[in-house]
Amino acid sequence: MAPKKSRIRNNAELRGAAQHVKYEIAMLVFSAEHLHGEHSSPPTLPPEDLRNMALESFLLHFRNLRASLCPSLQNTTDDDVCASDFLDEPVEKDLGNADRFAVDKVRLDRMLAHLSYSRDQYIETGEHMWHTSEMLITMIEELRGFVDLLSKERRAWFPEELKA
Repeated sequence: MAPKKSRIRNNAELRGAAQHVKYEIAMLVFSAEHLHGEHSSPPTLPPEDLRNMALESFLLHFRNLRASLCPSLQNTTDDDVCASDFLDEPVEKDLGNADRFAVDKVRLDRMLAHLSYSRDQYIETGEHMWHTSEMLITMIEELRGFVDLLSKERRAWFPEELKA
């Protein structure tokens, strides 16, 4: 996909967008913790419906953050928050590693973002399982790389855990 033209956002807009990015990060981590039973004592997997809810939440927030870091992997509009907006880029560009994020892209889009006929194929071939721990590590590493590119002022808008 060709980069779309984008107006350069001002600090107030970016500060507001950073709050939404922080929410996506927090919910990604929160859903991962619940998915892996880290909020129960002793840790156990939740009943199937609760586990599915945590998984779907994790995948949704992963996909949203992936789109922000790698807009080349999604159809985006000028209204979408791209990580490159925080660098005052005149066009959207990938700040994350698209190759790392492309691994499960089609499957994630087919299984989560769309009600698709191919879901049956993924389930029948056993490709409906997700390596959420690896996905979380990948996302955190890519987000740290993004935050490292920011000015000191803008870096302060993001969670401390992402700062080197």
